[in-house]
Amino acid sequence: MKRILVVLMFTVMSLNTLALDLWVKGGAIHGTGSKQMEDPGYNVGLELSQGFLGFVDLGAGVTYNGNLKYDNSSVQKNIGYDLAPVYVFAKFNIIPIAIKPYMVARLGKIFVVNDNTDYNGKSEADGGAYGAVGVGVEFLNSFQGELLYSISEVKNNPSGKDNVEMVSLTLGYNFF
Repeated sequence: MKRILVVLMFTVMSLNTLALDLWVKGGAIHGTGSKQMEDPGYNVGLELSQGFLGFVDLGAGVTYNGNLKYDNSSVQKNIGYDLAPVYVFAKFNIIPIAIKPYMVARLGKIFVVNDNTDYNGKSEADGGAYGAVGVGVEFLNSFQGELLYSISEVKNNPSGKDNVEMVSLTLGYNFF
C-alpha cells in the first residue's frame, strides 16, 4: 500500500513539474445543419495539455457525447447513438492575461458507442474522422468556458447523412 501511495505521489509531482494541465469538462451539445437532434445532449471529457512559448497549448483528449437521438421518421424510427471522440488539439491564447481568450482546433477519430438504432437489416454505424474548431476563455487560473463546432464522420449512418454536426458549450476545471 505504501508503494502505491509513493508511486501515485511521485506521478502527481512529476505532472506538476512538467506544467501539464489536466482539464475535466462537461456541458451541453446540440445538433446543427440538416440533422437536428430531438433533445439537447450532454458531453463529459478529459484533456491533458502542455503550454509552449506562453501562447500555445498542445495536448490530447477524449470526450463522451451522450443522449444523441435524431428524428428521422422518413428513413426509420429510433435513430440514436453516443459518440466518443479521441483527439489531439492546439489551443492558441489570443491575449495571455488574467482572463485568457483562446481559439482551439481539434482533430481525431470518433467511436460510436451505445448504438440503440433500429436498423431494419442495415449495417451498424461506424466512426470515422473528427474535427472541431472553437473559441473559449480561461479565468481564475482554474476554470474554462468553451463554445465548439464539431463535425463527426459516422459511416453507415441509418439517417443517410455521414457527417454529424454539433455545437457544444462546455465548462472545465483544471486540476493542476
